[in-house]
Amino acid sequence: MIRLDEVQQQAVDAACASRFSVITGGAGTGKTTIIDTITKTLESKGEDVKLAAFAGKAAARLREACKHPSSTIHRMLGYNGTQFLAGDLSGSSVVIDEASMVSSDIMAEIMRRNPKRLTLVGDPAQLPPVGKGQPFHDLIKLRSELVTELTTCYRATEAVYRSALAVRAGNRPEMQLTSPNESWKMINTGDASQTQAAVMKWVEHFDFEQDIILCPRNGEDKDPGPATVKALNAAIVQMLSPREDLKEYAPGDRVINTKNFPKADVWNGTTGTVHSVDIDGGVWVRTDIPVIDWDKTKDEKQPIYTDTVLFDKKEMRRNLEYAYALTVHKSQGSQYRRVLFIALKRDAHSLMDRSLIYTAITRTKQACVVVGELAAFWQGIQKINHKRTVLQELAL
Repeated sequence: MIRLDEVQQQAVDAACASRFSVITGGAGTGKTTIIDTITKTLESKGEDVKLAAFAGKAAARLREACKHPSSTIHRMLGYNGTQFLAGDLSGSSVVIDEASMVSSDIMAEIMRRNPKRLTLVGDPAQLPPVGKGQPFHDLIKLRSELVTELTTCYRATEAVYRSALAVRAGNRPEMQLTSPNESWKMINTGDASQTQAAVMKWVEHFDFEQDIILCPRNGEDKDPGPATVKALNAAIVQMLSPREDLKEYAPGDRVINTKNFPKADVWNGTTGTVHSVDIDGGVWVRTDIPVIDWDKTKDEKQPIYTDTVLFDKKEMRRNLEYAYALTVHKSQGSQYRRVLFIALKRDAHSLMDRSLIYTAITRTKQACVVVGELAAFWQGIQKINHKRTVLQELAL
């Protein structure tokens, strides 16, 4: 077992001794290692441990890192598309990773099932939930006695992590950094039109199964505007595989699912690559993370996984979108080899703040490039948005 530092051990001890605990820390502070240690410690005492995360990719990373079953929160709670059907959790210790993503209504569903222990793990510097409230962020402030904060970054010498830590603290990162395993670069490419033109020149060097373009703005369907998710996806599709109808997907297309399909274990935010077109006009998608094959799974505790899912023609047209570029919100819970993040003055006032920038940067495994109007990036680092919530009002 990996040797933990004093604060990490305190976090493990608190999680294993308390009914409720919170563990926070920035990138590289060992949160996943701590989850693994908590799991092994509790299981050695005969406790049943359930690991879960809001996003499918985060759950898959957790499953791989801890060598322990892990699921989306929706799957753990037995979501069937309309309601949560899972029963009491009083016999299980539950650990939620990436807890900053969990909205108040989902947190309530977890808590009302009365888990034997509940541990929330996450980074409060990341974006708050898209849905209602921000329970993880609020609990850190309101119940500080339950919180263990990890402060030592064990990857602090790496380029992207050094830059992310600077942003997290509200400071400007350097324009260019390299380290043995990572690289960081900032390039002033100009306004939205100039930036889209620059990005399109680099696209041919991307492997979109490992790399991603992240934007603050999604863009409208009819007139998305340059350097938005919709405009970049449309341009990339026409460059890589031209077609008349953008709703007709072709093998090789990168796609994201936008609706929960519990029966297929496919959730909003699941990404993949179109493998083939079905005879009935739907598409077979090779998902980036394996999903449960319910046709072959006999015991839910020992699931059999598949990475190929059929979206029929109706589902394809309603629920699939291109995923060469994504909003930062859609990328939460995921990690990519290379991240290209677009920062523009157009988005600085209404969309871009420190948490969004930090979240985008920390999706990176190896290389991050920031492009656009760098003045907007500097402005965004200094901007902190505040979400008003019921928990905050009750605490006044």
